[in-house]
This record gives sequence, structure tokens and C-alpha cells, in this order.
Amino acid sequence: MATFSGGLNDGFRGRVGNTVTYMLNGKLVKRTIGLRTDKPTVPVLQSRQVTALITAFLKPVKEFITIGFELAGRVNLKNYYNIASSYNRVNAISGIYPEQQIDFAKVLFSQGQMPLTPNVFVSRTENGLTFNWDVNFTAAGIKGNDQVMLMAYDPKRRGTVFQLNAGRRNEGIAHLSMRKRKKPLLLETYISFISENRKCVSNSIYTGQVIW
Repeated sequence: MATFSGGLNDGFRGRVGNTVTYMLNGKLVKRTIGLRTDKPTVPVLQSRQVTALITAFLKPVKEFITIGFELAGRVNLKNYYNIASSYNRVNAISGIYPEQQIDFAKVLFSQGQMPLTPNVFVSRTENGLTFNWDVNFTAAGIKGNDQVMLMAYDPKRRGTVFQLNAGRRNEGIAHLSMRKRKKPLLLETYISFISENRKCVSNSIYTGQVIW
């Protein structure tokens, strides 16, 4: 909406039709709104490709990252999605334009100050995936009743199977049920730990690829 600040036509500020008028360095500026016609540079194309990759990558996991990045968002006074997007576009992209791709080993689905749990691994079972970890690990900031969050990501179909409360830390094992399929899936797998009161969370841990 344009506003009138005195004078004739040049007194309007804001958008009118395909033009926008605003103050710039003390001067009233009017410019046309439209598509850029100049040829985009390689850095621009690179940035666009990264944005497209990250947007498609995060779309099916919004429910998971809502919890996984909520605390980081509060600390940084930003939206959880913006934190997740910013981290992964900087740290989880490999290759050179136009062959850029997601580096799944560097992806984070959660981010926080809880110490990382060592000796975490995943194995295939008849009905899904089983995650195991070292129950004897102790460190400041972790408790036996910490909850476990599990993720299996299918890069080819951009599908996911995840569980936001799959068990407790002191159990040392958690299961992610999978629906049986005719064709095998190549899955990227992850685990996160979060306190029972949801006030502390770990970075997600990449547990490798599994064919299921």
C-alpha cells in the first residue's frame, strides 16, 4: 500500500502497481518491480541450487526438526526452521555447482548442548531398524531418563520414518518400525537424545547407511 506524505505523485511511498517508492539515503526513489533480465552469475546459481536442495531436504522432516532445533532457536532468537536451514546449507552441502548435493554424514536434525553419546550403531531387523548405544557412558548434562529420537531418511524418495520418543537412554536400545517393501531402500540413519523435560537436546548423530 502506498502512503501520501505531501507533494504530488512523488509524495507517495510504497507499492503501486509494478512500482515501489521508498526513501534511500534521504532521497525518494521509485523503481520497477519485475523479473531480473541480467544473466545470473555462478555464485547466484550456486546459492539457488543450495536453497532448492535444503528446502526439499527439510520438507519431510519438519516435525522432527521442530523439536530438534527448538532450543537452538530460542537461544539465537530465531525460528527453528531458519536455524536448521542455515546450519545444513553451510555444513551439509558437498560438491561444486552444478553437481552440489546433500552430505548426509554431516547433516544435523537436532542441535544442542547435551554431550554426544559414543558407540552408537544401527542394525537391520525383520521389522525395522534397531539402534544401540553405550549405557555406561556418563557425563554432565545427561540422565538415564533422557528420551531417544530416531530417524531413517530415504534420499531417493525424500521420505522418512522417524520416532520422537522411541525409548530411554538407560535402556541402551530402541527400535524403529519399518513397513515391508518389495524393493530395498537405502536409508540414512540418525539418533538424537533429549531430556525428559525437553530443555536439553544433543546434536543428532549419524549412524550410517542401511539397506532395508
